[in-house]
Amino acid sequence: MKKVHIESKRAGDRRIIEISIGGITARYRAAGEIQELKATGRGNVRQVKALLREFIRNADPALI
Repeated sequence: MKKVHIESKRAGDRRIIEISIGGITARYRAAGEIQELKATGRGNVRQVKALLREFIRNADPALI
C-alpha cells in the first residue's frame, strides 16, 4: 500500500496544498480568485488530482 502525504500552507489570501502518492505529486495553488492545479509524475495522475479536488471541497476552510 502506498502512503499519502498531504501538506497545506496558508499565508493571508494565498494557500498551497500538495498531495503526494508514490511518485506522483499534485499541487493546488490559490491567491485571491486565481486558482491552479498541476500534477507531475508517472502513473495515475487523474486519480491523484481527483483526490486533491475532493480534499479541497471537503476540508474545513480554516485549515487550508
